[in-house]
Amino acid sequence: MRTSHQKTANTSSAETALHPLTKPEVSASSSIKASIQFIKVDGLNIAYKVIGQGKPIIFLARFRGTLNDWDPAFVDAVAKSYRVILFDAPGVGRSTGVVSTSVTKWADQAVQFAHALGIEHAMYLGWSMGGAAAQIIAINHPESVDKLLLLATGPSGNPDFAPANPEFGSRARKPVYEFDDYQFLFFYKSETAKAACASYLKRVNLIQDKDVAVTPEGYNNMTAAMADFKANKEKNYFDALKDIKIPVLIANGKFDPSYPLMNSYVLEREIPNSKLIAYPDAGHGFLFQYHTQFVPELLAFLSSGNKAVKASYSY
Repeated sequence: MRTSHQKTANTSSAETALHPLTKPEVSASSSIKASIQFIKVDGLNIAYKVIGQGKPIIFLARFRGTLNDWDPAFVDAVAKSYRVILFDAPGVGRSTGVVSTSVTKWADQAVQFAHALGIEHAMYLGWSMGGAAAQIIAINHPESVDKLLLLATGPSGNPDFAPANPEFGSRARKPVYEFDDYQFLFFYKSETAKAACASYLKRVNLIQDKDVAVTPEGYNNMTAAMADFKANKEKNYFDALKDIKIPVLIANGKFDPSYPLMNSYVLEREIPNSKLIAYPDAGHGFLFQYHTQFVPELLAFLSSGNKAVKASYSY
């Protein structure tokens, strides 16, 4: 199976014109059928989808991630209890603008987007690169965050930082992903994980209103921003983790080639009110492989109030 990452920003702008700006947002019952909507934020057209009803939870995407990459099985399971909001940051997918080279700016943009939708407080779920932005939202905009979920991600630079497998970086930047790339990047090498990868790809291919891929310029800017984040160039966000007071759920696969599990343990150690879950035979996309097991954990966390959740365990 091949998935192209070659559509251009010009294609994105042309296709944006096909969708009117929509506010208030229209919520769908299924992410497969959800339509892409647009809202003006700081002069830019921001693409987003809304699934479900209830308190808002805003999803922050991975490296090169768009609206196409969120597993409908995972999204819809969460949307049975919450209003799930997926969006493309500026310069990503069908959103206009340019991808910022600052993770701090990504965090600001996410909060601005939420405010544009009339959302003053939300729960934020950050997967992979999105987890870096989620940490910064909690640090720089604590008044905007009720709870935080950090999935398959890690902190900024610190003495215990575990770097990614170099092969992950080279595969993640390929113009076109083959099935083997998807399995290496997001699943593990076992036959069980291979089957989970195939099931995930079948589900995302069912999405009806398709997004467009991130351009090479866009993901090069993402790479630059993450390099600065890991080097603590904008701010020492690692030292600031101790200042996050809200409840935080951290989770990962035991064999993540992008953010090795050690990084999840470091997050759990540094964030006072946090809980860590690790899943076996799983990698960077554990949330899709183990969606039937992980979503109940996620929902229990979100409904648990603000009591301390400090814990660490694995399946």
